[in-house]
Amino acid sequence: MARKSKLALQLIPGAVWLVMGPALADDGIAKKYPADKGIERDPAVVFVENFDADSIDIITARWDSVENPQILSVSSDTPPENGGGKSLLMTHVGGQGTGAHLYRRLPPGYEKLYYRFYVKFDPECAPIHHFFHVGGYHPLTSWPQGGAGTRPRGNERLSTGVEPFGDEWRWDFYSYWMEMRGSPPQGQTWGNSFVHQPVVKVERGRWICAELMMQMNDVGDSNGEMSLWIDGELVQHLGKGFPKGKWVFDKFLTDQGGDSVRWSQEKSAPEYFRTPQGGSPFEGFRWRSDAQLKLNFLWVLLFITKAPQGHVSKVWFDNIVVAREYIGPLHVQAP
Repeated sequence: MARKSKLALQLIPGAVWLVMGPALADDGIAKKYPADKGIERDPAVVFVENFDADSIDIITARWDSVENPQILSVSSDTPPENGGGKSLLMTHVGGQGTGAHLYRRLPPGYEKLYYRFYVKFDPECAPIHHFFHVGGYHPLTSWPQGGAGTRPRGNERLSTGVEPFGDEWRWDFYSYWMEMRGSPPQGQTWGNSFVHQPVVKVERGRWICAELMMQMNDVGDSNGEMSLWIDGELVQHLGKGFPKGKWVFDKFLTDQGGDSVRWSQEKSAPEYFRTPQGGSPFEGFRWRSDAQLKLNFLWVLLFITKAPQGHVSKVWFDNIVVAREYIGPLHVQAP
């Protein structure tokens, strides 16, 4: 069974919506497939990568774009619930590039998807700049696109990263969309973040199950949603009208009110305002303005920029599943 961290009970006191969220660990597809055996045949499943292969070449052939395959290898270190098999190991050395990636298209595109992956960080892993990203491109390309620091127009791209946030080693989102908030000091649009809870620490040295849900909006509405689970515990769910909180530039702070600030494009300056005590309802996500923009890519990314010269950082990935229904952590066969 999944490790019970009780994160959903600790994160935000009084926030009942966290434990009444859109899915629970025992409701997932994975419960029907102990150790994920046969999960690829489930009608709700879109893509599976378990890295069970004898060589890295076999694995990379299943992806559309691969960067720096020389730092990728097959490992026998796997999640305990997996019952054996292989995983993917990315080994970064400071001063020798910024990392590696695997990128894959998910045609024809989807209105709502769940993404689950297992990851393990070596205790000595350097801070990670960017990590596991998903989203949509129109038109869909066979390689990951750029766009860092620029706001999407609403008809060509959106993306969200599940990231361990650098020196803080704290799970959070890193999201780009047409109504994203500007960042200090001059309104640049770097990825927006939404969790900001110290208890959601990234535990290095053990396997972690991370899951993300993305739901597109109806064109003309802001009813898009996004959720994050760690080890089967819901730690954040955002949608039109929930949760309450306040914006401080590019950060949405749950259950907080008071002094707030946003970047005004019209004034080209910060705009200060007050948010009611306890926060205002989150406005939701208008991910797109064109219905042709859908969820259609998966980008397994390790991007490290601050490692000392020669410092070795190791990150393992395993049991990636993308589906139209909630997946949940790995399950083991009952005795």
